[in-house]
Amino acid sequence: MFVHMIKDLPNLTYLGQTLSAENSYQYGPVCIDKSCRGSGMLENIFDFSRVEMAKRYRIVVTFINKINPRSFVAHTKKLKLSVIQKVEFYNHHYYELVYDTAKPVQADLL
Repeated sequence: MFVHMIKDLPNLTYLGQTLSAENSYQYGPVCIDKSCRGSGMLENIFDFSRVEMAKRYRIVVTFINKINPRSFVAHTKKLKLSVIQKVEFYNHHYYELVYDTAKPVQADLL
């Protein structure tokens, strides 16, 4: 899937830029144990990752299988990623999402 996404990056624009492997990085997947869900762990992992990766990349790109609504809600509602397109890959349907690494981080999350 990641190889497919990289090949398609030049067809996408975000923040006024055509996406590429030079200005974006692919994030995920992240699996949070049920006992830790809702604890802020996902937000902390994501924010740590994007702060570190912002030193080199402006844009986060990821994908979520449409059959995983829990992940979709976590990424769009909690993390505030935006759907940039819907993708089909080997008869599976995905959301492709993006995020601006320059967005400020809440101090209490790091």
